Amino acid sequence: MGKKDGSITVPLCLALTALAVFILGLLEAVRYDGLSMDAKEWANLVAESLFAGYQPVLFDEYRMFLLDGGFGKGVCDIGRMQDEMEALAGDNFLPGEKNTGVNFYRMQTAGVEITNYRLVTDEQGKVFIMQAAKAMKGEISLRAAEVIKERIENTDKKSQEGGNPEDFIAGANAALKGIAEEEGAKDAAQAEGAVRGQSKEVPADSLLQEDAPQKNLLEIIKALRQQGILTLVLPKGKTCSSKEISVDNCLLKRDCAKGSYKQGKNPGWYERILMQEFMKPLVGNAVQPKESGALSYGIEYIICGKGSDKENLKGVAKKLVLMREGLNFLYLQQDGAKQAQALSAAAAIAGASVNPAVIHAVKEGILAAWAYMESICDVRALLSGGKIPLIKDAACWQTQLMNLENALAGEYKGETNGMSYENYLDALLYLKTAKHAAYRCMDLMEHSLRSTKGYEACRMDTMLVGMKAKSEYHANTLFWGLLGTSGIGGYQFLEEVSYIYGE
Repeated sequence: MGKKDGSITVPLCLALTALAVFILGLLEAVRYDGLSMDAKEWANLVAESLFAGYQPVLFDEYRMFLLDGGFGKGVCDIGRMQDEMEALAGDNFLPGEKNTGVNFYRMQTAGVEITNYRLVTDEQGKVFIMQAAKAMKGEISLRAAEVIKERIENTDKKSQEGGNPEDFIAGANAALKGIAEEEGAKDAAQAEGAVRGQSKEVPADSLLQEDAPQKNLLEIIKALRQQGILTLVLPKGKTCSSKEISVDNCLLKRDCAKGSYKQGKNPGWYERILMQEFMKPLVGNAVQPKESGALSYGIEYIICGKGSDKENLKGVAKKLVLMREGLNFLYLQQDGAKQAQALSAAAAIAGASVNPAVIHAVKEGILAAWAYMESICDVRALLSGGKIPLIKDAACWQTQLMNLENALAGEYKGETNGMSYENYLDALLYLKTAKHAAYRCMDLMEHSLRSTKGYEACRMDTMLVGMKAKSEYHANTLFWGLLGTSGIGGYQFLEEVSYIYGE
């Protein structure tokens, strides 16, 4: 009987051993899957934790998430970022020595390598545009952006239709100069007793009116321009900001650091509109200045790129006057009554010349000069906070041809309907290249950041918006070890992770 009992015990022991190996192997396999999932999760959490340390000043002032890869030093330090990630993995996600209880998923980090990173200044400013657009997509719909774009395009189209009024002023001056030279030659010929043939003429009296101005209106405009554009367009009582910055090392002149993590999508017109709408309330303009900024007229800086508010406002004022001049000239071409006044003035100014071509050239020059003077009034009204219709009509036309020299004596505040100063700035801003617009936006952000204590060395071309990294984790076997098995040793997990703000 004893021999029979022993024969049963050996197979049972073998079966129990096989069952134990199977169960422990199954547990180890489940643990392996758990470790693999943890490695992936921890790699993502480490990346998210790193990017949770975004630059606080840029977020507070500009609502933009950016990670300072230079850690306030102005030079991108990828090695330090890798050390930070390893520290985050060790301190925040892996069990420490003080943890109590049993943890079946113990792992250790074996290193982190950042393989690619994307800077906000990369790709000629396109990365910045996309990041700014992400911040605005919840506030401005596609349809709202289309309305802005249509207004901008219509403004640009209409301002081009009338041609360049300055060319007509130059043509009129050339015609008057020709008349003066011709009259001088005639006087010299008469003094010598020479007789010259006359070209076909039309009676000048038929073009003159009793109230036709006798002054050379083109000379009036020339004299006014010598006063300087800001003297002409600044409303009474309004002073210009005196803020200045250095543009010697601005982003457009700097050899910027470059990342290697390319973005998949290039910004289109929608993102460009969103970027402009993002920056407008944050950097200020001449009507709504930003008192705390490095410059108060940030939009004017983006358009002109000069080192002072005064120079930038001067540049924008010239552009706006030229734009309004073209629009006003276009209207004058359609107003028969004002055409007749200009023709009468041209005949009077041309004097002895009765050449129709000369009189026509002078008339067009007078219309252009008239449009210029009206434009000065328009821009002054815009800087007062008023509105100006894109194309005026007789009801809102301000200047009188007979009294152009006193046209600026009044205080025209603009109309209740029409386009505001900001609307006209939109059109000028949209004409800038994506690179110029984006880099100058970032110039303002950098100046603001560097004026904050503790961030004096920061640069925008060290600010990251995203990265790719590889994280390696090690873990020892657990359940196999209970059997005394040492052949497997441990596991290695290599995880690739990417993180981009807003995605």
